Amino acid sequence: MKKNILLIIGPCAAESREQIAASIKEVKKRKLDFMRINLWKPRTRPGFEGLGKMGLPLIADAAKKGVNPAAEVILPKHAEMIIKTTLDASKTANVMLWIGARNQNHYIQQEIARVVKGEKRAFLMIKNQPWRSIDHWEGIIDHVVHAGISTDQLYVCHRGFTPQGENNPLNLRNIPDFEMAMQMRNKLKLPMIFDPSHIGGTVENVIKVSNEAAKYSFDGLIVEVHPNPLKAITDAKQQLTWDQFDKLSRPIAS
Repeated sequence: MKKNILLIIGPCAAESREQIAASIKEVKKRKLDFMRINLWKPRTRPGFEGLGKMGLPLIADAAKKGVNPAAEVILPKHAEMIIKTTLDASKTANVMLWIGARNQNHYIQQEIARVVKGEKRAFLMIKNQPWRSIDHWEGIIDHVVHAGISTDQLYVCHRGFTPQGENNPLNLRNIPDFEMAMQMRNKLKLPMIFDPSHIGGTVENVIKVSNEAAKYSFDGLIVEVHPNPLKAITDAKQQLTWDQFDKLSRPIAS
C-alpha cells in the first residue's frame, strides 16, 4: 500500500529571525512535516558555522507556532538543547535531529542516540558517510541502536557519496547510489529519506536528481529551500525557492 512521504524542508542554515519567520509561514501553508532550522553548520573550510545556541529562540518560535523543527547536531549537548527547547515550548511539537555525513565518531553517535532515547516526540536521522561503503553505513546504524534507542525513532538518509574519479557528467556535488539506498532500506526495515540538495549541488541538478529519485521507494525528502536563495549565507547555489519546491518531483513510498 502506498503512503505519503515525510517532508523535511527549509533553509540550509538559520541565519536570522526574519528568515526563519518567513520560512515558518511557508511551511505552515504547505502543512509540511518538519522544518530545517540548523543552528550548527559543519563546514568544509572555515566560514559561517551557524547561530549556535543563540538561535534556540528560533526553535522555540517554530514549535510554539505549530511547526516541528529539524536540525543537524554535532555534539550530544546540541541534541539536549534542541530537544529541551522544543518540548518546553510546545506540548505537541515533534523534533527531528540528524547525524551528518562528517560526524563519524561512533562514541559521539552513540551519545547523541542516548539523548534522543526515551523522548517519544524526538527522532533521529542518520545520513550516510562521505565514502561509498554499505558496511560502514550499516555500522553507524548499529552503533546508535547499540545505545538503546528504539528503531521507531530512527530514519536513514541518503545524501550521496564524494566523487572519486567516476563518471560525473552533471558535475554533481555527491554521487547517488539508489540501489545501495534501497538495499539498506529493505535490509534494515527503516524509513529511507532522500537528500537531493547535497547530491545536486545546484538548483538544476537538485531538480534532476529528484526526478530520478521519484522512480524509487524513498520514504521522504529533506530539501534546502530558502526565502531568498541569492542572499543565502551557505549553499546558495543549491537552495530552491518555494515555487521551485512546489514543482519538485517526489517519490511515493510503497
